[in-house]
Amino acid sequence: MTANDLQALLPSLEMFHRRFGRFFVRSEARAWSHKYLIGLALPIERKNVENIAEQVGAPPRKLQEFLSDSPWDEEGCIEELQGFVGKQMGSADGVLILDDTGFAKKGIWSAGVARQYSGTLGRVDNCQVGVFLGYASQHGHTLVDRRLYVPEGWFQPEAALRRKRASLPPGLVFKTKLELGREMLAAAAKRGQLPFGWVTADAAYGDSHELRRLVSEQGKWYCFEVSSNVDVWSTDPGWQVPEGGRLGRPRSCKQATASSPAATTVAQLAATLPDQAWVRHRVTEGAKGPREYEFARIRVIEKRKHTPGPWSWMMVRRPLAGLEAKDFKYYLSNAPETVALAEMAWVGCLRWTIEEDFELAKGEVGLDHYEVTKYRGWHHHITLVLLALAFLKSVQWEWGKKRNHRHRPRGPTTPGGSPAARGLDAGDRDRLAQASTATQRDRTPLSLGALAA
Repeated sequence: MTANDLQALLPSLEMFHRRFGRFFVRSEARAWSHKYLIGLALPIERKNVENIAEQVGAPPRKLQEFLSDSPWDEEGCIEELQGFVGKQMGSADGVLILDDTGFAKKGIWSAGVARQYSGTLGRVDNCQVGVFLGYASQHGHTLVDRRLYVPEGWFQPEAALRRKRASLPPGLVFKTKLELGREMLAAAAKRGQLPFGWVTADAAYGDSHELRRLVSEQGKWYCFEVSSNVDVWSTDPGWQVPEGGRLGRPRSCKQATASSPAATTVAQLAATLPDQAWVRHRVTEGAKGPREYEFARIRVIEKRKHTPGPWSWMMVRRPLAGLEAKDFKYYLSNAPETVALAEMAWVGCLRWTIEEDFELAKGEVGLDHYEVTKYRGWHHHITLVLLALAFLKSVQWEWGKKRNHRHRPRGPTTPGGSPAARGLDAGDRDRLAQASTATQRDRTPLSLGALAA
């Protein structure tokens, strides 16, 4: 990053923000959203309202009111964001990724906070949990939607005061993380802004029969990780509709016959695969080096709600070293038989992109720095974080293309041959920090004009 790059960054951010101006009802809200977006992009150690307000020259109370109470259209912002990402990173074989992340909290008044399990924290603790939708393609990856998970206890009569304090919408009802994920997938498909051919997620989502069916009904392919005890058949189980008797209605549901084989778990079936079935694939090359595994797959019939479902692929992934069963990962996919194993392996392993985006968003644009307690405030903050993240990734992409054009280094690439996405490197952060420090020495609030001067 050069001085000219830094000068160009903030005017570009202003142009980016204009895309979303129509979703803020009043000009005052547009101005606060602009300042907040700038604050999220700055190298501030803790990006809460007070620190952002100090840096961008805004009254903290006004910025807090904008975040927690201003009635602007965050769903419109998400649709516009998905359109932006679709143009920047879109590919017909793009992949939507579902995952959730936790936000450690103290107290009981933040919307949705509860003692609950968080994979991020690795334990049951007092936290909020957000369900997110990511998008990945050979051109890059970022977060494109979000929902706050509100545990069932919040909807009990004794939680009425908490609901009021957190300003939960009157019509809000309990929804599981799976239901929130299905909502975001359905919304993305309806908006049509993100070209995608695949959906993936870990076993917490992939074990859901309803989620797999939803993706199939959308005409898309899934490659979901599933638990080791998920049942499948490796051959047609031969279930039949039994003949009806003289009394009662004709039967319509298929049932197992005396010759029908029993279903087997994916782990049991994987243990029977011969050595020659395993193929080594490099699924990506990142900053930490290549990611390589061995993969095998076999056609199976899924067991859905105790009955035979559709024909699918069962794919298994194992590390190159350490062949213990606990190190295996299992996947189910409705992709046709013509899809290559290499493509399926690439999709199945793309969950790392949303984990990287969580880490980047928390480290660079304050995903977990908020101190708002209201339901609307959580969605407002997270929405603006997603905008800031997408903007920085688009800038990185443009800078990466310029650097590659000037120097053409043999850097890491994605399977499609494009430069691997990365966070701001140490040099980038240092130069941004120097600009921020210099501005503070002059005791002038940080603004577009100040940084671009």
